Amino acid sequence: MPRRGENIYKRKDGRWEGRYIYGHRADGRAIYKSVYGDSYIEAREKLTLRKSELAQKKTGSCALTIKEISIQWLAQNRFSVKKSRL
Repeated sequence: MPRRGENIYKRKDGRWEGRYIYGHRADGRAIYKSVYGDSYIEAREKLTLRKSELAQKKTGSCALTIKEISIQWLAQNRFSVKKSRL
């Protein structure tokens, strides 16, 4: 089951570290980034600021239609996909 809530913990060097998901790799694995603070509250404030900046970040758009994407996918995977008998 995935974690819920904040991912903030105290490090051995006395600082607090907050981790957040920055994005995803091509294979679907998460890319994590960290923020650090001298106190729990400072790390939490930095973490919420970074998360809000990330939510406002503009995502890329694709100019292709679903039909074009599916045709490209089928062309790439035509030997691994079996024809339907319907």
